[in-house]
Order: sequence, then structure tokens, then C-alpha cells
Amino acid sequence: MKCEVVKKEKVPKSLILTETSGKAKTLKKIVGSSYSVISTDGFLKDLPKSRIGIDTENNYTPDYITIRGKGSLLKELKTETLNARRVFLATDPDAAGEFIARQYCEIFGVNPKSRSRIVLNDLTKAAVKAGIENARPIDEKLADSFQAGQIIDKLASHRIGEYLECKIYRGVKVGRFRAILLKLIKQSAGGLKKSVTISGERPNLADVQKLALKELKFSASRTRQILTQLYEGFSFDKKEIGGLIKFPGAGNIELSDDLRKPEDVKEILLSNQFKLYDLIYKTVSDKHFSVTFDPVGGCDEAALLNALDELGIDWAAHYSAGIAGLIKRGYVSAKDSIFTVTELGERILNALDKDFDDVLGVETYKNISALEKEIVAGTVTKQELTENYCDKFEKVFAEVMKNLGDDAVPKEVPAIETDEVCEKCGNKMVIRRGRYGVFLACSGYPHCKNTKPYVEYLEQKCPKCGGRLTQRRIKGNNILYGCENFPTCDFNTWDEPQNIPCKICGSTMLLHRFKDRAPLFYCSNENCMTRENHPMNKILEDAKKRYEISKKRREERREKRELKKAAK
Repeated sequence: MKCEVVKKEKVPKSLILTETSGKAKTLKKIVGSSYSVISTDGFLKDLPKSRIGIDTENNYTPDYITIRGKGSLLKELKTETLNARRVFLATDPDAAGEFIARQYCEIFGVNPKSRSRIVLNDLTKAAVKAGIENARPIDEKLADSFQAGQIIDKLASHRIGEYLECKIYRGVKVGRFRAILLKLIKQSAGGLKKSVTISGERPNLADVQKLALKELKFSASRTRQILTQLYEGFSFDKKEIGGLIKFPGAGNIELSDDLRKPEDVKEILLSNQFKLYDLIYKTVSDKHFSVTFDPVGGCDEAALLNALDELGIDWAAHYSAGIAGLIKRGYVSAKDSIFTVTELGERILNALDKDFDDVLGVETYKNISALEKEIVAGTVTKQELTENYCDKFEKVFAEVMKNLGDDAVPKEVPAIETDEVCEKCGNKMVIRRGRYGVFLACSGYPHCKNTKPYVEYLEQKCPKCGGRLTQRRIKGNNILYGCENFPTCDFNTWDEPQNIPCKICGSTMLLHRFKDRAPLFYCSNENCMTRENHPMNKILEDAKKRYEISKKRREERREKRELKKAAK
């Protein structure tokens, strides 16, 4: 008699969805093989960038579209969620995280009233276990508060962009918070007028950013990035993994329940991570902190943050992206750590003067922030807030555009003539600004349509030969940084050169950006001692391998095409 082998059916795993790979990596090691953990790399759907994306005729209903490049990921995730025994949503424990979790429910058919939402203020084994056991439904009011602000911001920035295109030229736009920042930088040109002291028992997010600015010379942006890394966790050994601090949200910064002394984790942290964690640990342990900012002769970060505090604006969550956007768009320059409004920034301020004061003013901004909290409390609805503000904004916008009269048409970006000659027709090349930035074009357009990248010279030095670094845009919005002495010097990188030198060798520091987690700083000199065992080494090595493989494939395809041509 033959013995039949009964195959054991594979039991589907429960799935945990989160928005960053750093958090996903930590959760995978904590929950083990019983769960699948997948990162969505942030939002899966968002309001479109090229159009307003809000139905102004239908109660300002948002139109979310799949983010470019995430179609295949979305398809894969739909399969995973369908096959999962149960789906948990472990996004950040704040309004933005709640909104993303609700978006997951809408996309993947998860019942928002089911107990699927995991709130993880602390990434430890005990906290994750408790989070799964106490999973709750989606907090609709918390998600609504974020969505209301998102709709208001989108409508305001798009309409302001339409207006500025007529007053200045295409592509110029600014949002509510950045408009306030730009105006403050202009007003704070004289810097701090008096010494400013911050103190307390336990620091909140804003306090930590100011503490790090004073004690470590870290920008607010860098501090936010490192705080995220400290929360999302590290592998301490083969078995232990977890975060060092609790979620750095609106409340006070707290150390993880799995308390670890700075000296015990120094070997596994990067230098900047250790410095900030050491500062937080000492500040929280002492249960008192006090830092004084002395007057400066220009608008530096301390002066700007102080100005925001004096106005009563809650800036901690928005400042980093806000100032970065102003600098990237050329509205503000940041030389020697001093912020200055550029000529273009001045034109924006002049264009917005008085006409939009009521809808873009500080008091209106603070009022909306307060009403967003009222949505969470249940005393105001999302629809009430969005309709009241957007109706008011639309009236102001219509009146302003009416006053422009015949000038209410978008202006083209002015071309700047250069000494470079077009190799195709002999006309002068001009600098133009398009959708993807600055480029060189023939002044003989449309008869000659020759274009090429515009090379901009930077202040930073090449780590190989000491020449100036340059930047040029390659295919779309990709920026390649290289040496002015090319091809004699072959140094090039996709990572953004910073205005800070390496403290060990003095070479230019670079910033590597990831799609799904905080950026990483590293020295451009590959022989610097700071590059020993640095995580960027493997990233760069893998990128080089991928480039070589891609190059080989291109050569093979070119050879095949040539063989086909020869055969014909």
C-alpha cells in the first residue's frame, strides 16, 4: 500500500504597508517571517503638478492621479494585498500618515472601519506588538485635516502661479508658506536685533532643530532628516533592531523605550547621527535646556526661525521643504549661511504686494492651521474649511486678473544672449528657461532648432584636480555635476555638491537623495578617511555596475542595428 504525501497548503501572510523603506526594513526584522512588509515609497497618488487638479465647480473635489513611475509598483501592491490574509497600515502617526493610510484603503479595497491602522510612536518589539494588537480604524477627522490643508495649498499655489506668469513669466509660482518665508527673509535682512533664548524641560521638534543649529551648526533641514533616521531605526546586532527616539511629531521629543546610551551605539551610527542623538539624549536626560542666539548682521537661519516664532507660526514641519524650494527656484540665495532675496524674489514680492494680503497673510495662515486642528476635534468639517477659504481666494484671484486687463496673458521667459555661437547656423546662442530648467537655444529659432545643455559654474571645487565644479541638465530634470577641466579630469556625480567642506580633508561634501528616505551626506574625496566603510561606497559601486551593464547593452543594440543596415 502506497503512502500518499499530503501537501501542506501555504497559509497566506498578513501584510504591513508603510511609506518608507527605512521603516519597512526595521519592521521586517521585528515582526519576522509571519508578516510581509512592503514600502510604498511615499504617496502612491497625488494631485497633478501640471494642472490645478481640483474641481472648482464641484465643492473643490480633488482629482488624485497615480504618481509617475509608480504604475508597476501599484500593480504589484494590488496583487500582494489581494493575496494577504490581513492588511495592516503602518504609516507615520500624524495627520499626513493618517491620510496616506486612508489612501491605501481606497486604492486596495481595505475597509477603513476595520482594525487595520497601526500607530507606531516607537519602533521597538514591544511597541510594534502592541500596535498590531490594538490596531484601530482610520481616524477620518485626522485624515481630513491633512487633506483640507493640501487642497487649500494646491489651489493657492496654482492660482498664484497663473497670476505670476502674467506679471513675470512662465514657471514662476509660490505657495502660502513660501510666500510668508520670502517676505520674512526680506524683512529680516538686518538679522537678529537682540539675543534670543529658548529654554524648557523637554524639547519639541522646533526646539531640537534650533538646538542643533546652535550647538552642532546643523541646518533645520539636516536635523529633520537625521531625526527621521533615528526614529526609523538601526540594527544593533544580529538580533536587536529598533529606533533610538520616538516619532518626532508635534509633541515633545522622547527617547525610545528601549533606552540606549549614545556611547553604546556610537559604532553603528554615522558621525552626524551620533552627534544629534548625543545632544538629544543629554537634553532629555537633564530635563532642562537653554540656548541663546546672539545678534547677527544678516538673515541667517536663526534670525529667520526667530521671526517665525515671533509671528506665532508653527514652522517645524514645513520649514525645511519651504526654504529648500525658495533656493532651488532662485527666489532666495544662501551664501555663507546668509539668506538674501534675489532679483526674481523681489519681483514676486512686488507682484504680490497688497492684492493677496488678505488670503496670503500671516493671520490667515495661522487661522487655517487652527481650523485644521478644529477638524480633528470635530468642531469644523473639511468641507467647511476648504469651501470658505477657496471661495474667498477665487474672488480675490478673479478681481486681480480682471484688473490686469489685456496683460492677463502668460509671458515667455526672457532669453539672455551669450557669446557662444550655434555650430549649425552661426547665430548667437541664448539662455532660455523651460519646463526642466535652463538650457541653451539658437537665437535663430524657429529656422534653427539647435539646443544643448547650459553649463553653470559652481563655487565648489573638484576633489580630483581642484577645478571648479559645473552643473548641466541631462534628459529631463536630471542634473549632472562635473569638473570644468573635462575631459582632462573625469570627475562627475549625480549627487548635489554642498556649501560645506569635509571637516577631515576639506573636500566638497555631496548630498545623495533617495526616493523613499532621508538624504545622505558624504565626502566627495573617495580617499578621505570618512569614506572608510561608508554606506555610499556600496551605493556608488552598484550604480557603476548598472551603468556598465547598460552601456554594454547599448553597444550591443547599436551593433545589431549596424548589422541589419549592412544586410540590407
